[in-house]
Amino acid sequence: MDLRRSDARGGTHGRPAPDRPSLVLVGHGSRDADHVDEFWDLVRHVGEIDPELHHAGGFIELAEPSADAAIDALVADGATEIVSVPIVLLAAGHLKNDGPATLARARIRHPDVTFRMARDLGIHPEVLSVAEDRIAATLGDADPAASGVVLVGRGSSDPDASGDFAKLCRLLSDRRGLPIVEPAWISVAEPRVPDALERCRRLGATTIAVVPFFLFTGVLLGRILDQAAAWAQQHPELTVRGGPHLGADRRLARVALERYREGFGGDVRMNCDLCVYRVTLPGYEEKVGLPISLTPHGDGPARGRRRNRRATRAPRPGWDGTALELADEGRQGDRGRVKPGEADPEAAVAVKVRDLHFAYPDGSEALTGVDLTIRAGERVALLGPNGAGKTTLLLHLNGVLQPQQGTVEIAGTGLTKRTARDLRRKVGIVFQDPDDQLFMPSIESDVAFGPANLGLTGGALEERVTEALRTFGLEELREVAPHQLSLGQRRRAAVAGVLAMEPELMVLDEPSSNLDPAARRELADVIRRLPTTTLLVTHDLPYALELCPRAIVMDAGQVIADGPTRQILADEGFMRAHRLELPAGFNPLAA
Repeated sequence: MDLRRSDARGGTHGRPAPDRPSLVLVGHGSRDADHVDEFWDLVRHVGEIDPELHHAGGFIELAEPSADAAIDALVADGATEIVSVPIVLLAAGHLKNDGPATLARARIRHPDVTFRMARDLGIHPEVLSVAEDRIAATLGDADPAASGVVLVGRGSSDPDASGDFAKLCRLLSDRRGLPIVEPAWISVAEPRVPDALERCRRLGATTIAVVPFFLFTGVLLGRILDQAAAWAQQHPELTVRGGPHLGADRRLARVALERYREGFGGDVRMNCDLCVYRVTLPGYEEKVGLPISLTPHGDGPARGRRRNRRATRAPRPGWDGTALELADEGRQGDRGRVKPGEADPEAAVAVKVRDLHFAYPDGSEALTGVDLTIRAGERVALLGPNGAGKTTLLLHLNGVLQPQQGTVEIAGTGLTKRTARDLRRKVGIVFQDPDDQLFMPSIESDVAFGPANLGLTGGALEERVTEALRTFGLEELREVAPHQLSLGQRRRAAVAGVLAMEPELMVLDEPSSNLDPAARRELADVIRRLPTTTLLVTHDLPYALELCPRAIVMDAGQVIADGPTRQILADEGFMRAHRLELPAGFNPLAA
């Protein structure tokens, strides 16, 4: 199949040459169409500068084609040696982890091809030149002696990226003769935009340029300008001007080609693509020499291709593959002990989903390759924005929907049309609205309805109902009609009715919604006592953290994070990227 296209999008360009490697340009990716267009503009500039170069482009996540697919296209076109150039400004997590992992997977798929990884665009004279031009255009005719610049980066927990950004700001100040160039970040790192603006004001600047140090556009640029505008309204005596990002400048394409040449003929000053860090960094000493992860999440084996992801990756449970309960809190003294709701590696598998795909009749893809495993006794939160595919997954877990591709197993029973009835007996679902579930004239008869339909009668049925009512503190209300109960009591009655059927898996759909604080706490106590594997589907993130040691995050029909709940919720950028918001002031690391 000929993958070559003339519009510099996807596919490969040029022909493999025997005297030099092929080039794959790897971008981060974005849902923003303009961001993606700018990436392809830069790829086009590379092809215009070096028309004979065999090259392709791809993304780590969020956009198509993936970097894996771009590499496969180059190999299919005859490439035997490939240099990967990350199209990012400063090296941080995605470059140091996802970039090398992409090449490691490629080596599995193409053992006869040589792969090398180049470094980021970095602190390069051409990068400085582009940034200088953006600053100059923003300041216009303002007096340099009374001007200041706030250069705004994305922000990172990586010390290399943060240090390099501060160094770049100092170089810009020295080169342009500006008295003030202050670094700021829009996420993760500090200072933030208002803090840097305030520093410029105190240093005497009367005109301040706020310039995003971003390669391509995206939602964060609007956030930067909004914060600058809000600060400017509080200081009407000053002039605050918002500037453009770097964009697909032809000079940056020349830097990418220089990095490409370094990749096979020069000094590549960055981490190797086999370990996380090869030098000791303060605060990261334990990661020196540790192997990178080849898989998007979890500790499963790499299969030679990374599934295309729709969103940013949350932190992995632990670099050394330790159990989730150890990675979550670092409790070395607890090694070997399994706490309630946590994963016991010796326990049987309660839920196993592999490569699950499903599209509705109108063609909309709800699930696009879901993989997950839940062990017996685990309490797991299923998180994600509306439309992520959570409900469609649940409808597969209880056999309402049949897989169009892939498999679903509940406690060893595989889902087929023949087994769907038996599988439904193993899965109990508690609906978000208990009134959808409670319909009998009394709580006792509601709780007895399910077991009776399973064939339980007489004393055995009475014992089952009494035990369920006692578990949830409803014995004294057994003769009361559901409509006479509070919402919290009705919800506990709904859970009791499902538990009385003794399912292998209990699924709770938004259990805390519309509950007052007391009822919320009472239900949490009930959920902790559930003797069965529990899947909690919720937008109540503090509730998920309180009850579930592990969280699975879905978006765009895929599992895009699977790990300790606390670590996932603490990743601010990841949460924001998937429209998951914690309550104001809630700190998952302190909760």
